[in-house]
Amino acid sequence: MQLINQYSFPFLAGVILLILAGIILRKAGTDGLLVPLAAMIMGFLFAFWLFSPGASAETPDAAKVDKVIGAGKAVLLEFQSPY
Repeated sequence: MQLINQYSFPFLAGVILLILAGIILRKAGTDGLLVPLAAMIMGFLFAFWLFSPGASAETPDAAKVDKVIGAGKAVLLEFQSPY
């Protein structure tokens, strides 16, 4: 389930791409399929690159948190999102 959650955008983009390719194929035939299909693929790839999360600036602190949690003491964790 986590895999679907993490990669829901490419999965949905693929489904949308197949649906739109089917619509274009029905209306225009195979002659006009390549350019719109390539444009949609490039658009989805650009959007995935633009919106995919990168490495966190907090990564070195994660090792500290892991060490504190594993020490056997009670720990209060507070998660905050920048969004």
